[in-house]
Amino acid sequence: MPQNLLQYLEKEGCAFDSAYLSALQTSGIFPNDTILRPYDRELRLDMSSTEWLCFNAFPFTLGLRFPFSDFITDFFRITGHSFSQTMPMLWHVLVVLDRIKNAHIPELSVNDLPIAYQLRSHGSSGFLFYSTSHDPPILRATRNGEEWKSKFFFFCKKKFSPWWSGLSGEVVNKG
Repeated sequence: MPQNLLQYLEKEGCAFDSAYLSALQTSGIFPNDTILRPYDRELRLDMSSTEWLCFNAFPFTLGLRFPFSDFITDFFRITGHSFSQTMPMLWHVLVVLDRIKNAHIPELSVNDLPIAYQLRSHGSSGFLFYSTSHDPPILRATRNGEEWKSKFFFFCKKKFSPWWSGLSGEVVNKG
């Protein structure tokens, strides 16, 4: 069901077809038993469902695998934001901080993020980090661009019930 939060439907419609979804299914990014929803040109990034979870393809271009690490998962549990409205710059920062945590600072937590960043809304439904310090740990992570909005897909939540607990599939309105 669309939440009607998108302003530019022609730019934010799904750009993936069945061939791309098949390639994604066999890529190793997701466990073998993951069920991806078949392509449908009517799908929108702001759709909410009790059965399906929307993901942008962008975080997987950074080398992420599903399910995500505890650090990244905690970010979404604490903020209540959905994966689909997380802009590329924010994904870059999360991935880099997750790698720093794993390699050098195991005690780093999502609760430490406000020291250097503030979560801000951008556009009709996107969120990114804004630096709150003069020397943020990660500078100029990436440009967000527009193409990330149309590269999304849905997968079945049932297979990941324990992991899914406490995460939102709803697009948060900046309201």
